[in-house]
Amino acid sequence: MKRVTFSALLTTSVLAVATTTARAQEADVIHWWTSASESKAVAALAEKFEAAGGTWSDAAVAGTDAARTAVSTRIQAGDPPAAFVASAVLEYQDMARTGQIANLDAVAAEMDWENTIPASLLDAVKVDGHYWGAPVNMSVNNFLWTSRKALEAIGETEPPKTWDELFEMSDRLKEVGIIPYAHPGKWYWDLNTFGFILASQSPEAFSRFHSLDPEVFDDPAVLQAAEIYAKLRDYSDSGAPGREWNLSNQMVMNGEAAFYLMGDWAKGEITAAGMTPGEEVICTVSLDDAPAAISGDAMLFPSLDGSTEPSPAQLLLAETLTSVDAQVAFNTLKGSMPVRTDAPTDNLDACSRLALEHEKAHGSVSAYPALLSGDAAGSFGDVLGNFWVDSGATAEDLVYELQDTASLFN
Repeated sequence: MKRVTFSALLTTSVLAVATTTARAQEADVIHWWTSASESKAVAALAEKFEAAGGTWSDAAVAGTDAARTAVSTRIQAGDPPAAFVASAVLEYQDMARTGQIANLDAVAAEMDWENTIPASLLDAVKVDGHYWGAPVNMSVNNFLWTSRKALEAIGETEPPKTWDELFEMSDRLKEVGIIPYAHPGKWYWDLNTFGFILASQSPEAFSRFHSLDPEVFDDPAVLQAAEIYAKLRDYSDSGAPGREWNLSNQMVMNGEAAFYLMGDWAKGEITAAGMTPGEEVICTVSLDDAPAAISGDAMLFPSLDGSTEPSPAQLLLAETLTSVDAQVAFNTLKGSMPVRTDAPTDNLDACSRLALEHEKAHGSVSAYPALLSGDAAGSFGDVLGNFWVDSGATAEDLVYELQDTASLFN
């Protein structure tokens, strides 16, 4: 299974970006927000930026891997974008330490980040005590989305609450010709899915796995998670490998499939299709009373003139996207939650309210981008992706491969 690595990006010389002259108030932004709902959210963000005096130059690239490649190519060519979106955190620290990303301490102070943005999100954009990225959104990544139409086909009205219930329903769904589980088959979602399952079995094991504790593989929870992951593979369909998340979403929306695990950004697609999140597509948070898995995207600003001082356009964009107005406009359309705690909550939908209640009752864990280096995440993702397409591989095989991979980073 192929994936994009950032080794070339992380070793790019600062001299490559020093040759680029600073742009005025125009900001070209590379992002992967290209689905119907995401595109509307980006348009709202661009409108706020332009109202503040900037000019938004959209450089959307479909697919996260493709967008990362575009960023790498531009930086290596000495033509970095003004900004780019990132979800993985640890893999960019070297760029910050070598002066390839602009410092946003002044923006953080101006916009009062420390008093208005949760510490867990701020920690994810800090390197050596300095801010190097602007939080854009906050998401619950491990919603279980369930097709009401599919449930009705087997005489059910409520989604499963446990993995055992999901698999029992899956057997009946197969009998009536409905795909039980619509897996989004990208390496990073393979990793996310396994992590969500592991957190549902043991939050402690989840933490130890992502901290590369070599002893965690002796914990029964890891084998239990591998067994559940293997069952999901067997209840999925042959089109899963390589499938984008919004296509899995569409399968559940139209009743072709019953379940899938995905973040709260799925709500935007549901709304864009004229449906109501929580109605035609039911939302619950994972299974077995798992903690909520929290993550967020950030926007990073490459150095444009060899200095870590952001350009005027970069300053304006960072200030705009962390303002209350832009946060509400963008996240309402995208389906995520504003990062600012002083943003109004009266516009939150039923699924967001449910997520907040679930987090209060069952706690939360960070999703993988804040926990693993890019190399470690990619290596685990490859193992899990290869397992997904190998129907003969067992749960024990998966645990062995994961343990072997973890040993490479200890």
